[in-house]
Amino acid sequence: MISSLRGRLIVLCAGGVVLLLAGSLAFAMQRGIGGPESGSTEAGFETAADFTLPLFDGGTFRLSDHADGPVFVYFWASWCAPCREEAPLIERLWPEFQAAGYTFVGVDIWDTEGDARRFAEEFGLTFPLVSGVADATYLDYGVYGLPEAFFLRPGLQLHERFIGELSEGELRRMLAEIAGGS
Repeated sequence: MISSLRGRLIVLCAGGVVLLLAGSLAFAMQRGIGGPESGSTEAGFETAADFTLPLFDGGTFRLSDHADGPVFVYFWASWCAPCREEAPLIERLWPEFQAAGYTFVGVDIWDTEGDARRFAEEFGLTFPLVSGVADATYLDYGVYGLPEAFFLRPGLQLHERFIGELSEGELRRMLAEIAGGS
């Protein structure tokens, strides 16, 4: 009886340690701890890989259909704290830049469809949103943390990759820099 009680205690302690480690890892990943520094960084490519992904509102989005103008590609997930902070900013800027010929596309990854749809509804997102959950597009772009943004000049030429939360000033500056292939 004592040995079975001792065995249960050991299993409970081991389970507690595993849960503590898993929780710490999840917290660190959400906060970007141990990940790359925030800010502009090397992307490892000059021309963005084309992708065709399902739009949240039906149909498909093919990146190459938007190659004639500047494109903002944004990788996100509903559980990503910085994504929750950026969503209202991106949505607020979208109509202004759409009118100037830009394309924005949000690529949801590492998420569930239901959570992603609730996120989009919560923030009233109207720019094109696609599901990359069942696709490896994020691997083509080298995404390993969220959020990550890619600023593409016409011709899908990479101008800048940004890891982490963007301020309005940073986002406006990078969007201005990709206009007209400058």
